[in-house]
Amino acid sequence: MTKVKKVDLKGNKKKQNDEFIEQHLTNEFYLNELREHSRRLFGIKPEVIDGALFNIKGNQITKSQVERYIRLFLTREAN
Repeated sequence: MTKVKKVDLKGNKKKQNDEFIEQHLTNEFYLNELREHSRRLFGIKPEVIDGALFNIKGNQITKSQVERYIRLFLTREAN
């Protein structure tokens, strides 16, 4: 008789989800695509993306970086 190995499906699924999330957060996206989908991705208007990323060089950025810039932009005091 062979031994049956118990498999933790929840743990395996969580590991796959964590890997997917990590990969998704580290992928770079074009700024114009992030702006185009800003309402769905971040719940903000495209104009807020423009303000948050005004001084950013290059045309690609990760989603987690954009979230950080948006948070900083929205908490900054107006002059």
